[in-house]
Amino acid sequence: MLSIDQFLRFISVPAAMAAFLIASQVSGAGIFQPKPIYLASE
Repeated sequence: MLSIDQFLRFISVPAAMAAFLIASQVSGAGIFQPKPIYLASE
């Protein structure tokens, strides 16, 4: 059975990866967001 320290370490790795992916998706949406606005104003 895993100890609490091992369990938290095991959970934190995919959680950190998920947080990084979500952050990259949000920043990607921020980068691509002005393009439809530009096309709409055109």
